[in-house]
Amino acid sequence: MANRTAKDAATVKGTNPQFLVEKIIRQRIYDSLFWKEHCFALTAELIVDKGMELRYVGGIYAGNIKPTPFLCLLLKMLQIQPDKEIAVEFIRQEDFKYLRALGAMYVRLTMTSVEQYKLLEPLYNDYRKLRWMNKMGKFEMVYMDDFIDGLLREERYCDIQLPRLQKREALEDTSELVPYKSLLEEDLGKLSSDESEEEDDRARKPERPKLVNRRRDRSKERERDERERRGSPRRSTSRERDRKKDKDSRGGGRGGEDKGRRRSRTPERRDDRRDRRDERGGDRRDDRDSRRDDRDGRRDDRDRRDDRDRRDDRGGRDRDDERRGGGDRDRDRKRRGNDGDSRSIEETNAMRAKLGMAPLDV
Repeated sequence: MANRTAKDAATVKGTNPQFLVEKIIRQRIYDSLFWKEHCFALTAELIVDKGMELRYVGGIYAGNIKPTPFLCLLLKMLQIQPDKEIAVEFIRQEDFKYLRALGAMYVRLTMTSVEQYKLLEPLYNDYRKLRWMNKMGKFEMVYMDDFIDGLLREERYCDIQLPRLQKREALEDTSELVPYKSLLEEDLGKLSSDESEEEDDRARKPERPKLVNRRRDRSKERERDERERRGSPRRSTSRERDRKKDKDSRGGGRGGEDKGRRRSRTPERRDDRRDRRDERGGDRRDDRDSRRDDRDGRRDDRDRRDDRDRRDDRGGRDRDDERRGGGDRDRDRKRRGNDGDSRSIEETNAMRAKLGMAPLDV
């Protein structure tokens, strides 16, 4: 029958090579149209042409579990079991990347752990893109180095249970493998060495002298000479002002110590500064006192004016009252005077009558 393994095929991992693919998936492959049409009566030489026609990789897809052509050709290789040299030639193909992926999958299933590391690890340097058919029947993009890394690290890949792989550290301890060195590490080492050489060259090269504008220097020297002749102090630049402000704001630290030292070294200057401060303070106090006196004088004048105005108001009111009520007062006085005179005469006459004297004539 066409689905039987070749008679001269050796067992792999102690079992029939086709049994490395699960029974359900293997049965789906036997029932697929690609297996019946393109994989019938294939030999090791003809399988190369079919591998060159591959356009994507993957396992099974869709709800009814359809196998990809990649998986069908892998099962055919397990069935006919080509020589090891043919699988190695698959891996060495640089022009056909899907044929290389097919050979790498076959090596991962059939060869020993040492052979797998030796043949598959160099493919980490292949960064070409591969089309991957996912289980939903849609294409995804992967890289060849990711595909190889999945074969060496994953337990199940392309819907196939991968045989157990020994750890690389154990094989290195038994000296069966040499420690792995990545090309990226070499590139990084070259980059670091180049950077260190550039730094050394920069340190060795003398610094170029800065270009000096002689005209500016001459003009500055002339200005200094003129100031020295005139005896005028040099104008402080904006930078020096900023520095002085920073030192004053900081107060303590080295700036404060330097100020203290300078003051202690020049006591005469310190006395002069104190005298100037006292004079300034006295002048300011005199100005303040004079201002206060002026204010007090102004206030007194205002108070006097207010008092005068009040008095004038009161006098005017009294005069008006006198003018209005003068006649009435005279009338009252006359009435009171007349009444008083009549009463006094009567009293005196009564007193006289008691005493036996004659009354007064009115």
